[in-house]
Amino acid sequence: MPNTKVVNPITGDFSFGYVPDAKSHGVTIPKGEIRLFRGKHNGPNRGFGVTHIWAEHAKEMAYAGFLEESSVPHYVASIIITGMPLFYSGDTFRSMRLMAVRAKSGTAILEYRDQREAGIWAVVTAYSANKKHGTLIGTVL
Repeated sequence: MPNTKVVNPITGDFSFGYVPDAKSHGVTIPKGEIRLFRGKHNGPNRGFGVTHIWAEHAKEMAYAGFLEESSVPHYVASIIITGMPLFYSGDTFRSMRLMAVRAKSGTAILEYRDQREAGIWAVVTAYSANKKHGTLIGTVL
């Protein structure tokens, strides 16, 4: 099931952090919890979550010491930490996305999902590069 929530191995709950309310160039960036889902991989640069991250970035994860698909949550938790900068570079035609960049560990791309109870930011992918794009809108709480 692609929308199955994955536990953060550091905290033991489903949260990988929190995006605060922000504004960028007149656009309101909604607050929300950061979550990782089981996800799915639909081909190169198409998919989200654990399955997609492993399919696209297994080699660079192995280089960092994360050798199995089951280690993807540990890899994501090593990238998304409290205080890491969040960048907004504009909405795509389908969704609002943020880039969370940690200089030594890598980058996570987050996508806003409007849920019934509250909005959340889903981890689309995570990878070792750390080049920033967009406007700094805040930090992970």
